[in-house]
Amino acid sequence: MAFYKELLTLCTFEENEIADQKQRIERAFEILGLGREDMERTEARIKKYYAIELLGVRKAIGLWLRELFDLVLAKEEGKKVIYFGYPPPISIGYIIKHATKPGNDYYIGCPEALLCQVLGQFFDKLTPVLERGESQGFPPGHAMCGLLQVRSGALEMGIIPVPDLAIGGSFYCDMGPKADELMHYRYGHHVEYLDSTMDSPWGSWPDYDPEKIKFLAAQINKLFKTLKDKFGIEITDDIYEEGIVGLMQYFMAVYELNQHLLADPCPLSFTDAGLLLNLGGCNTGVSIEEGPEAVQILSKEVAKRVEEGYGVVPKGAPTVLTNIPSFADPAFNTLINEVGLAVPLTAFLLPPPETPPPPYPFTTLAEKLAERFISGSIFPGAYGAIKFFAEGLKSTKVDGVIYNYQLNCRPCVCKSKLCKEYIDNETGLPMLLLEMDIYDNRNYSVSSLRTRLEAFSEMLLAKKAEENKGII
Repeated sequence: MAFYKELLTLCTFEENEIADQKQRIERAFEILGLGREDMERTEARIKKYYAIELLGVRKAIGLWLRELFDLVLAKEEGKKVIYFGYPPPISIGYIIKHATKPGNDYYIGCPEALLCQVLGQFFDKLTPVLERGESQGFPPGHAMCGLLQVRSGALEMGIIPVPDLAIGGSFYCDMGPKADELMHYRYGHHVEYLDSTMDSPWGSWPDYDPEKIKFLAAQINKLFKTLKDKFGIEITDDIYEEGIVGLMQYFMAVYELNQHLLADPCPLSFTDAGLLLNLGGCNTGVSIEEGPEAVQILSKEVAKRVEEGYGVVPKGAPTVLTNIPSFADPAFNTLINEVGLAVPLTAFLLPPPETPPPPYPFTTLAEKLAERFISGSIFPGAYGAIKFFAEGLKSTKVDGVIYNYQLNCRPCVCKSKLCKEYIDNETGLPMLLLEMDIYDNRNYSVSSLRTRLEAFSEMLLAKKAEENKGII
């Protein structure tokens, strides 16, 4: 029996699929440097951290693995390769994939996020990639994002192919384009930058300077021109709208699942839920094609858990909203439930606040994309992101907030203390600032995080008990 058959079967690969793709699978594992012992250890990790009794969970893990195979084999299989960074700009990767002509095969995705999930969470083999990245111009202790180290290290190790095009930019992080430039000089691939202004005056959101929209729109048009000239890919209004419909099918399935997570007791672990949040955000292939079905299956399974009163934490446990799950470490994600906290929501699933329509006549596709990009979610600058966060919290029922962030991410660090103060004033919700690293588990101790999370959980329990006493 092939050394990987038990693992892949666990992750919903069919027997004929494994047989038909034998050479392909073995070549992918050869490139990744993964052998028999890795399969056995990974199978044990998956059984330890994930609810494998749920078909939807196993299907989601299988989709992550299939995306990894597609990534590492892309150039060998004659595909053109386009990378985008994280967080992804304006869903551009999926829109480009949707616009590719039949017969022009492309791999389009965010390789560092994919590697964090699969090599980190499943195989526990991310550290060698990080260390190689540190040796290639991204040294430890210099506030270098782990994602940048992962991409650089994976390129240097030959784990991922050199892209035909990388899309980067300073729309969120100023380190991203610097890293892209360094890798461009080292590997020679073309980089298209989507530059923007990262911040705005405090108190200005949801208003903004229309010149910001025009500037970013010009950057987007520059990317569109490169795509057309270099690859023959044309992005039109119709292509964009059709693509968004396809992408939203995945996220609508995630939102449907999320409604079940609001039950008491919470029926799904933070580790299992975290599998789905980036599956459709950093991948554009099989995850989008088969992802909605996997999420729908899981949603039905979780709904049954709700009917049966099953919970991953006791009924009445404090509920918390977290900033973001760890990409690379299931031990951290599991820890939050272990200390008795339910996690029905992350910041990315907060309902968007109502904002006034744009006061300016943006008419071109690039301008519309730029306006959506700058006016919403985490991208309008520190004040806009904090305000967006606070307004979303007002429409949810949680007992507290865990704002976990990586110490080497300047956008997260710079607004963390401001966010805590603002959330406290606006909502009165207790917030725990948890310094860690969602890409590199070498940068924190799980035992020290446990101590802080246990204290936070006990405080929320005491607060709930006091509030319930007042109601009685």
